[in-house]
Amino acid sequence: MAAIEKTGRRKGRLGAVIPDTALDVMPATLKEEGWNLCALTFDDGPHRVVTRQILDVLNREKIPATYFPVASVAENQGEVIRDFIAAGHEIGNHSLTHADLRAMDPEAQRHEIAEANRILRGFGANPVLFRPPYGRYTPDLLAIAREESMSPVLWTVDTRDWQVRDPDRIVQHVKTEAGTGSVLLLHSTYPSTLNALPRVIAAMRAKGCEFVTLSEWIERMHRIATPATAMAPTLVNAGGNAGVNAGAKAGEKAGGAPLRTAN
Repeated sequence: MAAIEKTGRRKGRLGAVIPDTALDVMPATLKEEGWNLCALTFDDGPHRVVTRQILDVLNREKIPATYFPVASVAENQGEVIRDFIAAGHEIGNHSLTHADLRAMDPEAQRHEIAEANRILRGFGANPVLFRPPYGRYTPDLLAIAREESMSPVLWTVDTRDWQVRDPDRIVQHVKTEAGTGSVLLLHSTYPSTLNALPRVIAAMRAKGCEFVTLSEWIERMHRIATPATAMAPTLVNAGGNAGVNAGAKAGEKAGGAPLRTAN
């Protein structure tokens, strides 16, 4: 996680979220555009109690979010996945078993992604974003994800809810590290995250954030991304995920000079 954050700090917003993109957005561009979009993303679960309560908070606050469940867990809790979709939230792919996919052969990696999609589509989702478990990936894994019509995605701010399990520390970390244009990593399985969530939302709103799904964040970010000589990716429709568009599809390649993260 520390290595992911270090890499993200060297990049702009888009480069931190899409690990193999050739496009990025400089802090000055965000300021010039008056860009105020943020995305809440939740990994793991579903937890039989906490995930449902997180959904209730999001709905009460009228905030769209992007949820990356573990498909083998979600397989037995289809109702909560359907409820996320019905409320306008986006469902992404977080693999079938949440294993470290780097250790698997290509066939097993592809199975983890494709089988997760099959399960989630059975509940009415149409995942187009893939978040590798633990944020760990290789170029070959990203290539397989794109072959499966998935856009690999990470985040700009790890709230560290998985580590600290303390609502006050989670909120303080968000106040210190997050800002306009942030993509927050949270988890759907911890009561401490649930308890912190209303204050996390309030803190982000105080920073001027307008909340959107991660697919919309990516699509809108691409409109102002550089370099102009790089070909912008084709967006795929997120279908059952509240009708929003997905981010980059196949065709992007890593490259370009590292850029600073815009806080």
